[in-house]
Amino acid sequence: MIRVLLVEDNPGDAKRAIEMLREKEKDEIEVIHVERLSSALRRLNQESFDAIVMDRTLVDTHGLDMLDLIQAALCRLPIVVLGEKDDEAADRQMIQHGAQEVVIKDGSTAGQLIRAVRHAVERKKAEQNLSYLAQQDPLTTLANRVLFRDRMVHAVAMAKRKKQVVGLVLCGLDYFKETTWEFGKEAGDLLLKETADRLKKCLREVDTAARLAGDEFTCLIEGVNSRSDMEIVGSRILKVFAQPWVIEKKEVPVTVSLGLAVYPIDSQEIDGLFTSAKAAMECAREAGGNRYCFPLLQAA
Repeated sequence: MIRVLLVEDNPGDAKRAIEMLREKEKDEIEVIHVERLSSALRRLNQESFDAIVMDRTLVDTHGLDMLDLIQAALCRLPIVVLGEKDDEAADRQMIQHGAQEVVIKDGSTAGQLIRAVRHAVERKKAEQNLSYLAQQDPLTTLANRVLFRDRMVHAVAMAKRKKQVVGLVLCGLDYFKETTWEFGKEAGDLLLKETADRLKKCLREVDTAARLAGDEFTCLIEGVNSRSDMEIVGSRILKVFAQPWVIEKKEVPVTVSLGLAVYPIDSQEIDGLFTSAKAAMECAREAGGNRYCFPLLQAA
């Protein structure tokens, strides 16, 4: 079932659009009609819809910024615009501001309008899927380097304004290469997936875990007050990672080395924070692994 919100202030046009959408697939398309954009925004905030069909004259009256507002507020729902006449320049503007399709009221059939709605929904889903893939690590489904850095930039900017602290954890698996050599690449992939699952168990919803490359993972910890809070995070990760790792019914000696860094104590720049955390992680590895280190501090 596709739920469509129809925004049309002309009763006659609204009736015709509803009849067209229900003509062939009345059991597959549900249409909710409102006359004003304010009513549409209210309904969209209260209910779930799959697409918006709206009159172009409403956009003309309120300006193209209204399309931007709807897109920003509603996770980019697909929008089909109903136009009075064929206007290629206006149609191009609508699409540039977020509309998926433009359908001319006069001369369009029910099939054309239904196809426009379905295509808009499918295209939007495809766009969202591509966006997801561009920001996620395909193996572990964690955030990738690009998304993680974007969240770091946002977190550090917020912390700077509010004079707060942000924590960064770099995680490297100990004995990962040796285990992969012995059991093969497939086993290595299983270890990486298990690492992602274990990290998720250690973090809150407001935190972010990401896979940077190979067996190197990282975590963004927001809302911490000091290095003491990061010690708690580090200890929690070590405890979870200390649980047995089993491949082909054989326990393998995989542990984790953690580098902990805190903004603004260890660096006031994002790259500097990563450098500090990297050095701390190497310190933990050189000390035998299965521990955490802060920059310039002894392993714990």
